[in-house]
Amino acid sequence: MEEISTDILIIGSGLAGILSALEAERRGLQVHLVSKFAIGMGTNTSLSNGAFTAANSNLSKEDHLRETLQSGKGLNHLSAVQTLVEQGPGAIEKLIEHGVPIKELGMGYLVDRPEESSQIPGVLLMKTLRERLKQSSVKLLAGWIIFDLIVEEGEVRGAFGFFKDGQPFLIRSKAIILATGGGGGIYRRNDNQRSILGDGYTLALRAGLPLFDLEFVQFYPLVIGEPGLNTLMIYLPYPKEIGLFNEKGESLLEKLDIRENLNRAIVTKRDKLSLALYEAVQKEDVYCDLTKVPEEKWACYPLNLLKKSKFSFRERPFLISPAVHFFMGGVEINECGGTDLPGLYAAGETAWGVHGANRLGGNALTECAVFGKIAGQSASEYARRIDRRAFSPFSEPFKKRWEKKARAYMRRKKGVFDHPRDLFKELKDLAWKYGGPIREENPMREGLERLSHLEGRIERLYPDTVKDLFHKRELENMALLIKAILKGSLLRRESRGAFFRKDFQNQDDQNWLKNTCYHLEKGELEITHRPVS
Repeated sequence: MEEISTDILIIGSGLAGILSALEAERRGLQVHLVSKFAIGMGTNTSLSNGAFTAANSNLSKEDHLRETLQSGKGLNHLSAVQTLVEQGPGAIEKLIEHGVPIKELGMGYLVDRPEESSQIPGVLLMKTLRERLKQSSVKLLAGWIIFDLIVEEGEVRGAFGFFKDGQPFLIRSKAIILATGGGGGIYRRNDNQRSILGDGYTLALRAGLPLFDLEFVQFYPLVIGEPGLNTLMIYLPYPKEIGLFNEKGESLLEKLDIRENLNRAIVTKRDKLSLALYEAVQKEDVYCDLTKVPEEKWACYPLNLLKKSKFSFRERPFLISPAVHFFMGGVEINECGGTDLPGLYAAGETAWGVHGANRLGGNALTECAVFGKIAGQSASEYARRIDRRAFSPFSEPFKKRWEKKARAYMRRKKGVFDHPRDLFKELKDLAWKYGGPIREENPMREGLERLSHLEGRIERLYPDTVKDLFHKRELENMALLIKAILKGSLLRRESRGAFFRKDFQNQDDQNWLKNTCYHLEKGELEITHRPVS
């Protein structure tokens, strides 16, 4: 088994991970950045519209704080929000230093790109930062899959995983940063990258850390639903000629009483619109119509992005449906990006605290920029305090224990078992059906019963190839995360922010102004609640 040693290990290569790596490298530390896909390009950052909400000439820090807390409906971690607000403008300046083209716009900033370009702003952001990484000493390790964090004597000591050829490895690290993104890919309807399956959440849970507020999942209302097409969100801004209608040709904008500009409604009524469209698509097909948009507008972003598709968006309406967009829950961090496990830090969508019950638009990238920078700084300071004599290679008995564990992961048995592809589909369908925009007690209990059956089938899935090995771990992670979402949703008997219970439709501050805490005890998922401080 190969052993690698480093000062800082960063798991995840989106905006938060890359900024963490650059901050640690700038301090003269050895940094390894691990990603299970191509560096930067398999992340949700690369799919983003490039918007950052942060104080500027149009938005004061006081207003940013108030808007973020208002969106969070009382469940935000106040110190995390204050850190985001105070350090947001500085994080934008740091991005500009790294070469990212950014302009001030409205309540924040936007990645600046030529209007005629059909490149997604997030792709430009990632390409710029990836080039900056190539100029650094950061070791970029694409295709390395982390299975477990190594915890000894109450501290994180490294990580265990497999190369893409199936060979196991150990990484000895003084500090680790989790920046793996959220878990939107566990749902059948989502606008995330397919590989975003909650890896950071389950790594933290299995390492003994609690997670918070996983039941709070944000949905985006207008996502392409045409069979055979990628489930991409329809990017803002929308042309005024856009239409939404049902099979009968009735205007849903009129039925939903959206008299204002749809671009504004996405900001102010996003969740109500998602719920309304979700209810509508359960009964009939819902279409988006861009056929009345003038020809000259198709030359500009974001419509020119659709022009590249095999589907003729200009000539006929297309199916749409809400989809999972963002996870508000995650690993609790302090103002320094640290977790309760010494040596372990987290940043970006993996972390919890900023958003509460719902995320203010534009805060996702700002969170990545602020806490990615902070995590890199804090992990570096922690690593410098580690006694070099204490940071010795793993012992032979220790390595043998992990070699045995690696063989257990790869164990093979004869028999007829499920194909991972089928289990992926069933898990994603289950998550969408029972943990989607509208939740209710009896269906969720049914979902948990079906999930228990699927967990048994996953346990009996024995890897025949290296790809099967990785798929089984992803299926285990998905099942654990879906179980957490359904169990937490059952216990929260109210509706708040992006969370909606059909059987408890009102916000209940008297009984539910509290955060949900998820933790593993001897392999079993347990849930408690903590009053908001």
